[in-house]
Amino acid sequence: MDDWDQKLRRKEFRKEREQRYLEKRSELDEVLEEVFDRRTLLTIYDLMNTHHIREMGGVISAGKESRVYYAIGGDGAELAVKIYLTTSAEFRRNRLQYVVGDPRFKRIPSDFRRFTYIWARREYANLEEAYRHGIPVPQPRFCRENVLGMGFLGENGLRYPLLDETKLEPSDYGELYHMIVAIVGRLYRDVGMVHGDLSQFNILVSPELKPYLIDLAQAVSRTHPSADHLLEHGISVLIDFFRKRGVTDLDEEEILARIRGG
Repeated sequence: MDDWDQKLRRKEFRKEREQRYLEKRSELDEVLEEVFDRRTLLTIYDLMNTHHIREMGGVISAGKESRVYYAIGGDGAELAVKIYLTTSAEFRRNRLQYVVGDPRFKRIPSDFRRFTYIWARREYANLEEAYRHGIPVPQPRFCRENVLGMGFLGENGLRYPLLDETKLEPSDYGELYHMIVAIVGRLYRDVGMVHGDLSQFNILVSPELKPYLIDLAQAVSRTHPSADHLLEHGISVLIDFFRKRGVTDLDEEEILARIRGG
């Protein structure tokens, strides 16, 4: 009789656990909307089953190419989970220039889904290299297929504002400008990397006015044929932004010289 009771309890426990799992999957399906295909959802489930992710929250940011979600990791840490969409061939065409010539990814697949996997791994690899050198970027946590997990940059579930969203005094913008130029210089000299899309939309700013570079998938080696053009374009975009915020001591040639030579 005791053995029978134990078997019954185990059976009930398994049923209860399966029910909780199905409920969690249903909730997750709602959170992830209807923009992701079944394979992407299975990747998320697998990351949850392997304790990389404990909970998925709401959308932090959404674009044509990806969604970024707030999440809690298996260790309780706050995460930003970036999921690349696998439905836009235009995305592949626009990104080929960054991947071609990258020795880490010698074979470029024609299949779009597999290209997004390379793109996610590329951002993860760039984050790893920058983070290892002490550059203020999100901490890379995991990468599986088109899903990239990073440390969350924010407080109480709210991400830090983009540089474009900040409303500061001109003196604060002047301080930020110098810090960003120093970071871009360290990225160039110490890491050997150029952010391929440097702008006020790819920099987060903490309440202590500490800037963080994000979206490093488009970063290239400083030996890349387009590196100089990308660096100059990015600095030009930032100069235009800071001038509109009242910063006056902006000389593009001087800034580029500082970045390249310290």
